Amino acid sequence: MKKLLLSTCFACLSGLLAAQAAYILPSPTDANEEITLYIDISLSTDGTSNNALKAILTDHPDDDVYLWTWNPAGPAHDGGNGEWGDSNELNKLEKIAPMLYSISFIPTEFYGVDGATLFANGISCLAKLKDGNAYADDGYNGEAKTEDLIVEVIPKLCDRRICIFPEIRQEDDFVSITYDNTQEGNPGLQNMGMDDCYIFMIASTDEFFFFNYEVSPLADVTNNPDLKMTALMGDDQGKFRFTFIPEDLFTNIPDGDSIKVIRFVVARPGFTYPPGSLPYEVLSILDCE
Repeated sequence: MKKLLLSTCFACLSGLLAAQAAYILPSPTDANEEITLYIDISLSTDGTSNNALKAILTDHPDDDVYLWTWNPAGPAHDGGNGEWGDSNELNKLEKIAPMLYSISFIPTEFYGVDGATLFANGISCLAKLKDGNAYADDGYNGEAKTEDLIVEVIPKLCDRRICIFPEIRQEDDFVSITYDNTQEGNPGLQNMGMDDCYIFMIASTDEFFFFNYEVSPLADVTNNPDLKMTALMGDDQGKFRFTFIPEDLFTNIPDGDSIKVIRFVVARPGFTYPPGSLPYEVLSILDCE
């Protein structure tokens, strides 16, 4: 009875999700929290791209099924996808109902990418048997896989200490950084007044931080009104926001170079970070070229 109820529940859920063969929950999605990817092979269409997994599983329902994925990147864990004839055991899907399979992971960890890359590319994947060539001589019209499946990933509104909007941005976009001081764990930065909050930023024109450009040095940030964060009011009291266009803020970037990454920390008059590396937040810039 429990299996029947579970199957009915997921069948209804699949219908609510517009009968997609692949989908994720929760949606909208936080790129840094666990999600579950579902693949409903009953909604797969055999024969669309040399694929025959639905027919194979109809005849061999106890065979294990694996995830094969390449967007927004290949799996970052050891072995990645594995080989077509020998899938990585780390990508084995859980069977939760007839023809319905799932796997749970944190997107940024599983793919080794940031949230902006995840939301820009979505998830491209397919389901397959451990050996994608299984039953090749048994008369099935295709390999032991589904067609290519594409899942759009919708970003969740942020409720963290630091929220960056939009999730996907270029250097000529308006970018907003919202800082919730009520979630601040550093005692030296807690209980900020309306005029206390500033932001120190470094732009890099490479992903390895060799070529870096500041608006103002950290020691001078709180003397630069252009780097003061605006205090929000009403229900958002205790939050601060800084909105800017990267290429307009960093006017010292050499001609021909593009911003790849911006690192930043919150600053306050009279507060000094301890010696050593600063606890940077990282804001990536999408380069469409």
